[in-house]
Amino acid sequence: MHENDVTGLESQFNEAFYVPAKYGWQSRRAMIHWIETAHLEVALAGPVYSIVTSGGCNYVYSREDYYFRGVDNPVALRNRLLQSHSQMVEIVDNFMPTSSRESADLVSMRQFVSDIGNVIEAACDIEQRRWDDQNNRQA
Repeated sequence: MHENDVTGLESQFNEAFYVPAKYGWQSRRAMIHWIETAHLEVALAGPVYSIVTSGGCNYVYSREDYYFRGVDNPVALRNRLLQSHSQMVEIVDNFMPTSSRESADLVSMRQFVSDIGNVIEAACDIEQRRWDDQNNRQA
C-alpha cells in the first residue's frame, strides 16, 4: 500500500463523513430525513476509517454481526459496503421536498451520499491491494 493512497483517502473520508454532521440544514424535515441514514453511515464509516488509519480492515473479516456476517475478503467487503451505500441513496431519493429550502437540502444530501460512495470505492481499492500484497508475500 502506498502512503499517498491513505493520505488522500483521509481527506476524502473527512469530507464525506464529517461535513454532513456540520451541515447547516435549511429545513428541519430534511435534517430528520438525513438522520434516517445514520445507522448506515456508522456501519460504512468503521471499515473505511480503519483503512484510513491503519491501511486495512482485517477486523471486519472475523465479525459475525448484522453488518458483516459472511464478509471474509475485500470483494465481499466492497459488496457489503456498496449495498449499505445503496440503501443510503434509496433513503435520500425517497425524500420529496415541499419547499425551496428542502430542495436545497436534498441537493446537499445527494452530494453527501456521492462523496461517501467515492470514498468507499477508494478505500476498497486500497484494501484489495493490501490483501493482494499480503497474500502474495505469503505465497
